[in-house]
Amino acid sequence: MASSISSSNSSAFLAIPLEIRRQIYRYCIPPKPLIDVSSGVCRKNRFDWSEELNEHHDDLEEFGDIPFIEIEQGEESESETSIDCGNNRIMYELYPSSRSAFPGLLLCCRQITEEVTDILYDDATMLVGLHDLGQTKLAKLPKAREKIRKMILILRPTPAFYNPDFRMDPNIWNSILSNLSMLGIIAEQPSKTEWPEEELENTVDKWITRVTPICDYIGRSLGREAEVVVDANDEAKTVNVFEKAMPGRCRFQNFSMADVIFRRGRYSQESLDWDDVDDGPTSCRDIIDDCEEKIADTVFPYVLFSFINLKRLDTAAKLNLLKQKEKKQPPSA
Repeated sequence: MASSISSSNSSAFLAIPLEIRRQIYRYCIPPKPLIDVSSGVCRKNRFDWSEELNEHHDDLEEFGDIPFIEIEQGEESESETSIDCGNNRIMYELYPSSRSAFPGLLLCCRQITEEVTDILYDDATMLVGLHDLGQTKLAKLPKAREKIRKMILILRPTPAFYNPDFRMDPNIWNSILSNLSMLGIIAEQPSKTEWPEEELENTVDKWITRVTPICDYIGRSLGREAEVVVDANDEAKTVNVFEKAMPGRCRFQNFSMADVIFRRGRYSQESLDWDDVDDGPTSCRDIIDDCEEKIADTVFPYVLFSFINLKRLDTAAKLNLLKQKEKKQPPSA
């Protein structure tokens, strides 16, 4: 950590050519990290835009998913640590199977921090729930947002989505969109599984009215070289909005990470995967409805399964874990 690194050691490291330092940094940074802007959580996953997106689930299983354990205010989590680098505030998860040098690098010195974060943002994919806290968080990170190169933007028909006062702030988004090399968009048009048939047509019309100016603005502000990949769940009206706003630029395909929102594949009502869940809600949508405030605008499957696991950890179990931790600590002198 910062206290254990002398200035002389830091100076000696900086004497190494930059290209070699950058190669060293890449051994320490989580590969192709996913950063949830709303929560600040940086996860070590292998999301790769150049590969089929449905491999995302396999990557999660390979690393092993570690659910966050809820803790009381004032207590410190073992699995979640925050590093404050000024405008580059990053929260990361420590994996017990592999101690990472990444946190220490961010605390060495200003120059190393800047060099590491440049590489991090080049490789990272940022997840932004537009009508969640995404825009608010980005407003507080003027330096960091200029470095973002890959982003997944989530558009969902939440109450905040229909707020007539909401807009994409050009002071925030112009510098982001103009610098992106890749933009993924998940657009959840209201569906018949969520709305009564007699209300659906009117609800979809309201959705189109709200999403159209957003798509128009994105189309005008994106850099010419940026690639756009959209998951609209094959909803014709929403697909049409994107094609008109960004003619010839959008590639439409399903994101496996959005299956939990659209209730597709392993998260569909017909899926047998849900037979293993015998307590709590019995469908993906039930879980989302029950904890909407906690996981609104979050689409990754690990959040879903983390929530299920947390429901199974009652207060007694959590206290037991804390007691075991205290027993392992050596007595103070």
